[in-house]
Amino acid sequence: MKRTPEAELMQIPSQVRAYADANFSRSDSMVVKSLEKFLKKIGRTLNKNDLIFDMACGPGNIAERISKNWPLVNVVGIDGSKEMLNEAENKLSENLTKNLSYELININSIATGEINFPSKADVLVSNSALHHFHDPYSFWGALKKLGKTECIHIHRDLIRPTSEEKAFEIKEKHLSNSPEILKNDFYASLKASFTVEEVSQQLSDSGLSQLEVFQVDDLYFEIIGCI
Repeated sequence: MKRTPEAELMQIPSQVRAYADANFSRSDSMVVKSLEKFLKKIGRTLNKNDLIFDMACGPGNIAERISKNWPLVNVVGIDGSKEMLNEAENKLSENLTKNLSYELININSIATGEINFPSKADVLVSNSALHHFHDPYSFWGALKKLGKTECIHIHRDLIRPTSEEKAFEIKEKHLSNSPEILKNDFYASLKASFTVEEVSQQLSDSGLSQLEVFQVDDLYFEIIGCI
């Protein structure tokens, strides 16, 4: 199936609300577990001097999990949608998480150099972010500018199915009881996603071939490593 890009930013209030209300806890928790596992593998611990960026953080689900899991580490969620960050900041005020903050930044602007973000991250994570970029190399370019030397990368995203029929089957399998607006967005995301082979080529082209990309299940691939 040929890739069909979707909107880079989710800004329609009804879409944002449906996404914020959805239960993505399994996928969100996997990002945290992958980071825990990789830190253990390389024998590294995170402390108060470390900085984690959650790229295209949306309503802050993963950023919040990370901030609670590593309460001494500064965590910053970055997103270009004001509506999404409104959702994230509302939860932040409710939970009083002291080591978590958010920045409204269009990630493409970091890649082009229009915005020079002053801080560099020790860890960069993302979940279902890559497929939103019309040009995936903007995403990789931004990450290269935001990470310190030996920055840890944990990225997770959907795999594009082989056909529209398969995408429809996956949508019905995983979101059969979800609101129609969420099901439509998920279907669009499946069609906008990349294959593992495409992502591997992107990493190679971007000078990020040290990162490992592999398929996790019928829905997701993960990218893990240090640069």
